[in-house]
Amino acid sequence: MNKKIVAVQGAYDLLNWGHCKSLKLAKSFGDYLIVFLNTDELLRKYKKRNAVLPFYQKKFILESIKYVDKVVAAPNFSPLSLLKRYKVDVYCLTKEWESSKTEEIDYIKSTGGKIKFLPRFKGVVCTSDIKKILLEEAKENYFH
Repeated sequence: MNKKIVAVQGAYDLLNWGHCKSLKLAKSFGDYLIVFLNTDELLRKYKKRNAVLPFYQKKFILESIKYVDKVVAAPNFSPLSLLKRYKVDVYCLTKEWESSKTEEIDYIKSTGGKIKFLPRFKGVVCTSDIKKILLEEAKENYFH
C-alpha cells in the first residue's frame, strides 16, 4: 500500500500552538507529513529579518512533534522541486499564499493531488507581535 504524502511549508519561527494545530490537521489528510522548513537565508529574503530561532533548533522541535514524519530544508520560496522530489499527494497552505503559489497548486492538481487550505487559528500571537510587545516592555522599563 502506498502512503499518502502530505506537505506543508513554513518558517515556524517561534513555534506556537497554532502551528501544532495546523500540523495535526495537515497530518489528517494523509499518512506521512513532511514539513518543508524555510532556511534562515530564505527567511531573511522574504521576511526581511533574521530568524528568532536558528534552523537546526526549529528542525529539532518540529521533528519532536508526533504529527511530523520528516523535516527537510526549503531553501526557495517555491517548494515546487520538493513537491516533485517527495511525490506529494496533498499540499497544505493558508489562503494568504494561494495567489503566490499558483505554479505549485497547478502542479499538484496536474498529478491528481489535492490542495488543502489550513485555517489561521484565533489567539495565536505571531513573532512580529511578540517582538513589538518585548520592545514596548523594554522601553517602559528603560524610562522608569
